[in-house]
Amino acid sequence: MSVPALKLEWEKPVEERIAKIEADVSHIQSDISDTKIDIRELRQDVRRLDSKIDAAEQRLSQKIDAVDQRLSTKIDAVDQRLSAKIDDVDQRLSAKIDGVDQRLSAKIDSANQHLSAKIDDVNQQLSTKIDGVKDSVVSLSLQTERSIAALSLATEKSFSRLSLWAIMLYVTLASGLLLLIAQAFKWI
Repeated sequence: MSVPALKLEWEKPVEERIAKIEADVSHIQSDISDTKIDIRELRQDVRRLDSKIDAAEQRLSQKIDAVDQRLSTKIDAVDQRLSAKIDDVDQRLSAKIDGVDQRLSAKIDSANQHLSAKIDDVNQQLSTKIDGVKDSVVSLSLQTERSIAALSLATEKSFSRLSLWAIMLYVTLASGLLLLIAQAFKWI
């Protein structure tokens, strides 16, 4: 394989190239000088802004401290006023609650006495009725014994008639006793 022949061109002379580089270097130097000036101006601007920021920070800190003091004073005043109002309301409500407690205690005591009196009356009435029932049962028992004694005499005569009559008597007595108890306790 063959390689194509390179075409040779004449290079520019070295002096022309150095002159071009010197022109470029002088242009770069002026750009760097301008950049240095701009950087110095920026530093001065930054220092001015930094001093302005510090001054603004000091002013804002002073204003915040002043606002904090004013608000703290106002909050303390509001706290004192509200505490005083709460204490006043607490005292008034405590007094009202004590008054209600005393009135309700008096009413409860009165109701207790009234109910105790009623219970005692009912107890006495029931005792009286029970005593009456006892007396009725005792008299019924005596009558039953008399009837049994009379029956025992009659039994000697007729045993079969007597048992039937005694059974009927016991049933009558038991039903009479149950009727008397039911009326005493107001079941009927």
